[in-house]
Amino acid sequence: MSFKDIRFPTDPTFGIQGGPGFLTNVVFTNSGKEFREDVWELERGEWDISHEVKVGAKFRPLPAFFRVVKGRAYSFRFKDWSDFEAASGEGLFIDTDDSPPAKQMIKRYTFDGETFDRVITKPVNGKITTDAVSLDYATGIAASGTSWSGEFDCHVRFDTDKMQSTVINRSGGEIVVSWSGIKIIEIKG
Repeated sequence: MSFKDIRFPTDPTFGIQGGPGFLTNVVFTNSGKEFREDVWELERGEWDISHEVKVGAKFRPLPAFFRVVKGRAYSFRFKDWSDFEAASGEGLFIDTDDSPPAKQMIKRYTFDGETFDRVITKPVNGKITTDAVSLDYATGIAASGTSWSGEFDCHVRFDTDKMQSTVINRSGGEIVVSWSGIKIIEIKG
């Protein structure tokens, strides 16, 4: 399936657990030495966005969203509150191998002289300042440009096709519900 250019509701995403991850193979020899193979060049985010008890009005957007994206079928935007913006100097454009030539958005992380470049594919329209020409907000690709700053989303999908919510109680005429086991995974490529 494909991408739906909609964002998972940002109100209930406080308290999520997760973030970037890598895949590294570690091999131990009989002598006790170890060798590590960096399998993934880029990180992949993974989050558990389980929701504790919510009253009806606060819960209703969640099953509606789940149905619209049909579980794992469609990918969507997600705001990772722990890393959703690039400050001046962190947001750059790098050349791609595309023809005609294009520029891809990245966020550059720097620590003690070392850098890591994260590809940004979902800039937030209206929340970006850039010198780029014709920025595509669905891919993070521009015809030209050198720098940008502002907000971006993660491109994700649910890691389940089943919504397992639990009706806890009724409070003042409203149903009280929790939804656990909600895992989302970042899409690369």
